Amino acid sequence: MRSAAKAIALAAAILLPGGAFAAGSMPQLVPEDMVPQVVWLAILFAVLYLLMSTIAVPRIAATLQARDAKISGDLAAAEKANEEARAAIEAYNQKLIAAREGGRGLTREREEADSAAATARLTQLNERIGAQIAEAEKHIGEQKSNALTGLEQMANEVAESVYAKLVGQPADAGALNAKVTSAIKRSG
Repeated sequence: MRSAAKAIALAAAILLPGGAFAAGSMPQLVPEDMVPQVVWLAILFAVLYLLMSTIAVPRIAATLQARDAKISGDLAAAEKANEEARAAIEAYNQKLIAAREGGRGLTREREEADSAAATARLTQLNERIGAQIAEAEKHIGEQKSNALTGLEQMANEVAESVYAKLVGQPADAGALNAKVTSAIKRSG
């Protein structure tokens, strides 16, 4: 860095007019010194232009191009990922719809199977209850018949006993039994 500064100072001392650094004057405004200043301005502008156009601008352009390529690549990857996500969501929704329909179908099948089983059990229960009712009615009929037979015998015995106490002599059993039987048939 020091060697570059020395080189610039030496070049300025050689190329610039001697009175440019005189005390109290502004070398930029001295009319005799304007032509070398314009020449140096043109030389420095050309050097800076060449440096900028050959070194700085290509590097900046490469950086911008790389940045644009990276952004484009990232956007393409994001768009691809977005499309994949949409496809995955659509596939998920289709599977969900299929699963719901399958569940509904299974529920319907299960309801039908349960309904058929319940109907079969109800039919068996009705048959069993019908058989039990028929058996109970038969048993009730037998009990009623037994009760009526026993009631008729008891009524005959009571009638004979009452007749014997009231009249004082035993009653004719056949006639008394016929009257008791006719009275029982009339009452019920």
